[in-house]
Amino acid sequence: MSRLLTLGLVLVVAGLAVMVAGSATAAGTSIGGFILIGPFPIVFGTGNNGEGLALLSVMLGVLMVALMFALSFRWRSLTSKGEEETDK
Repeated sequence: MSRLLTLGLVLVVAGLAVMVAGSATAAGTSIGGFILIGPFPIVFGTGNNGEGLALLSVMLGVLMVALMFALSFRWRSLTSKGEEETDK
């Protein structure tokens, strides 16, 4: 598990470094994003396509939260079945 966590963190940092390097060298770039801190969303976008990128980020964020809830309910139902079978 710790290997996957380390790999994930390395990939995130590498992705951020590539984005910073790419935006520093290109002229006329567009940036958009979505940050969810608790129940408070922060949406930002700048440039020609910034609004579209911000909207895409929000849609992907909503999809990820929905998948998280669906998987959470699925996991709960699987673990509760396992507990009932071991009680017999």
